[in-house]
Amino acid sequence: MKYSNYRSIFRMYEYIQPFLKYSTPVEELLPGNNVLVIAPHQDDESIGCGGTIIKHVKNGGHLEIVFCTSDNDRASETAEAAKILGSSVNHFLQFEVGTLHSMESALASRFNKVFEKYLPDIIFLPFMLDNHADHIAISRAFAVAYKKNPTDCLIYAYPVWGTLMPNVISDISGVWEDKKKAVECYKSQTATRDYVKMCSSIAQFWAVVKGKNIEYAETFFKATSKEYVSLIKRVL
Repeated sequence: MKYSNYRSIFRMYEYIQPFLKYSTPVEELLPGNNVLVIAPHQDDESIGCGGTIIKHVKNGGHLEIVFCTSDNDRASETAEAAKILGSSVNHFLQFEVGTLHSMESALASRFNKVFEKYLPDIIFLPFMLDNHADHIAISRAFAVAYKKNPTDCLIYAYPVWGTLMPNVISDISGVWEDKKKAVECYKSQTATRDYVKMCSSIAQFWAVVKGKNIEYAETFFKATSKEYVSLIKRVL
């Protein structure tokens, strides 16, 4: 499956229902110190979960980012964005953009090498039905990696190319300007698409949905690694 289809979406809503709550909780602090963000492309990390990871680092947490694909035009932009996000170590896997769906086994092997070295408490990755082939491939590869070496951690699945039904909300009001600066680092990308507007629109929408004086919010589907892999197998 290259992109999401309606059958998968209907199955997804059926399977994730037990994870959802009538009132989605706001999580002030992440329940772990070692955070690893998996970004299919150089900018997904800032767009999808930039505010939450900035908050985490500001609160004393540790952050590393895995960039799965390489784009020379984004090299200096990525360095600037990662500095704003607070990543102490960045992993560049150097796959070509648009190839991840055909490289899942190799991607899984690279993931396990990082997991074994870093021992993440929390992994951020694109939601399994995010509407991009490279993004979907991340969840598929994670399932393959988990089968070979079960990584016991929490998964925070983030949206980029679509919305999701979240079961946790992060108030990023206090770090919105930092997230905005991180996204703006990717001038090669914002030149053709207003990613700041996209981020702010979604963040403000969920802030209004939740209320409680929140101005900007990020949303995630949170599950244990075991639960998330089980959902991947059912849905994809």
